[in-house]
Amino acid sequence: MIKPEQIDYQNPPDADYNWVETYLIPIVIPKEHIYALVYVCARPAMGVMSNQVMVCGALSDNRSDLLHYNDNQHLPAPEKFSELTSPIGLSIRATRAPRDFRIDYQGFDGTEIHVDWEGLMEPFDIHDPKHSPQAGKVEDMHADIDARKKHQAGHFDLTGRARGTLTVRGRTFDVDSIERMDHSWGPRDPMVIKNMYIVSATFGEDLAFHMICPWNPDLKGSGQFQLTHGYVLDKGEVYGLTSELEMTSTHHGLMCAGLQMTVTDTRGKRFHLRATPDIGAPWMPYPSAITFNSMMSWSYGDRQGYGVVLPNYNLPYLNQRRGRFYDDPAPSVWV
Repeated sequence: MIKPEQIDYQNPPDADYNWVETYLIPIVIPKEHIYALVYVCARPAMGVMSNQVMVCGALSDNRSDLLHYNDNQHLPAPEKFSELTSPIGLSIRATRAPRDFRIDYQGFDGTEIHVDWEGLMEPFDIHDPKHSPQAGKVEDMHADIDARKKHQAGHFDLTGRARGTLTVRGRTFDVDSIERMDHSWGPRDPMVIKNMYIVSATFGEDLAFHMICPWNPDLKGSGQFQLTHGYVLDKGEVYGLTSELEMTSTHHGLMCAGLQMTVTDTRGKRFHLRATPDIGAPWMPYPSAITFNSMMSWSYGDRQGYGVVLPNYNLPYLNQRRGRFYDDPAPSVWV
């Protein structure tokens, strides 16, 4: 169970430069095909943080097509992580920790964010067996630096409703949508970020999903994927997802071009979900990791929805398989 004080720094006295504390907050406007991402990564032992704000309005394999991008990797860390202000114009304040937040951003080129995030559920603690059926049974998604050593790491996911406004290049759009944010803390070596799919699908306030799926692209078909943690928010109740998973994805280059998955919750209820890309672009949360960050169009039976999908690639992993000398053949598409 996540407590309000866990929104603030959790670093122990012996934490070193690898200890990070993060926010990942998506803000989506599906009917306008607009998706904004706010990402914060603080290293409290060093007193520094990075901030990233990106706004996407098309489907592209190139960050130059983004509507807005602001990235600063060398900023002073705030005294309190629950009341964060940044020199780039970003502020995140926990108004009712750990569920509700206020996000404001005054950027350049006429881009602003002003939204209230209201959690629709208790934060889903991936290390609490009352929340996740596989808590303590699977390797941590953020990969302990030494897999044999356990750390005081934490991570929660939280489906919530964002209300407010998003202004992009002087055009203001109303925001009233449901998505999933997360907050995490612990030691993290950016060179060993795991390949994984982080998946959200929303069909309304009465039905929303979130899944964390380790991914081995060296395998074929459904053998590529596992499900370690996830939940369905069904009519106000949260049910953890089991390890049962049928999942396949298709790619064009690094872009996810299609996704289908069947998941099972702790009641034994099965859900078959399908997704196609709507908008998206590459995102680099760390220089050594690439995420194709997209908002997908989802279907479940006769219901239509949306949701952010993050296929994470470890850059050293890609280098080992795709790195070429001058006279090596150059593939046009990598699947």
